[in-house]
Amino acid sequence: MDVASGESSMGVKRKGARMFAEGKVKKDMEAERRSYFNVQGETELHSVVFDKTRNEWSCDCKFSSMKARECSHIYACKLHEKNETRP
Repeated sequence: MDVASGESSMGVKRKGARMFAEGKVKKDMEAERRSYFNVQGETELHSVVFDKTRNEWSCDCKFSSMKARECSHIYACKLHEKNETRP
């Protein structure tokens, strides 16, 4: 468990899955090289970007920027994309 943030990897995924299930992920824009999302967190709106050319996700939340790890907002967006591509 990440003591500083209080979130384990499973906690991040569980929180992300809850945000996705509650409809808190919105795709803002799709461009040739990037996809942009807005995710309503517990206290504020977060911006998530998927860079298609680098296959990299980024989020403006403190957890992601301080820990350089995947946050719950990114995980929620990944679930959104996975669900969107299902037939």
